[in-house]
Amino acid sequence: CSSDLWEYVCPSDKGCDDPLINPFSDGAPSLDGVECERMLVMVAEKDILRDRGRMYYDAMVKSKIRLKAEFYETTRQDHVFHLFNPNCGEAKELVSKLASFINQPPQSE
Repeated sequence: CSSDLWEYVCPSDKGCDDPLINPFSDGAPSLDGVECERMLVMVAEKDILRDRGRMYYDAMVKSKIRLKAEFYETTRQDHVFHLFNPNCGEAKELVSKLASFINQPPQSE
């Protein structure tokens, strides 16, 4: 993560290893306690947090939680690219994917 920005947002002695931004850091709560039916993890290929996002997705899929998990990666883009260039094709595709995920009907048992 960008330590300068994160330390501004959440000043702590742990920096980018604060459990609020790193679910794998010491002191982070167990992922087994997460309750959800489905989840979408979205990352950008050049994002400094890309690998952490993938680790989070993989950990959730392997956890005891029964959920429908999706992983979406935008190629050739960096962190929050969709905020800096919301009209680019990749940003429109990302928003479309997110809207489609949100509008899915609830899972049936």
